[in-house]
Amino acid sequence: MRTSLLTALLCVSAGCARVPTVPVRYVVSTADAATFRIAQGKGTAILLVNEETGASAASMGVLELQGGSGVPEHIHEDSVEMLYVEEGEAEMSVEGRAMPVRPGDAVYIPAGIRHAARIPEGTARFRAVQVYVGPGPEQRFRQGEPVKPPASTP
Repeated sequence: MRTSLLTALLCVSAGCARVPTVPVRYVVSTADAATFRIAQGKGTAILLVNEETGASAASMGVLELQGGSGVPEHIHEDSVEMLYVEEGEAEMSVEGRAMPVRPGDAVYIPAGIRHAARIPEGTARFRAVQVYVGPGPEQRFRQGEPVKPPASTP
């Protein structure tokens, strides 16, 4: 508790990232994470680490999409997005430039850059770890149908 107070005071005086308003969960299991249906029911977003788990500087989740689905073109004005592809293939468009991504690829999208993704028909599943530096964009997934609410904080 004393360390948290000292960190908060230093942070306020030094102007660093927001201090978490909830207890920090250092480990978040996929089984305990909120999951939402997205992409017209052809995908899910698993929200692992974010402000609700005490992470104030970044967020992390898992994006899963079926073949024939995609993510429409959009921009995150204040957040960098990074993806690590674990499974499947996608056609990414970054600033209008098409590029294929495959398992083992990392994708970096700077803040303010338009981007989209299309999962080819016939792809069983596309799965990627998704990180936002400057959390917030992941909150749009909450507009989807909840598949599983988050477990209570231990």
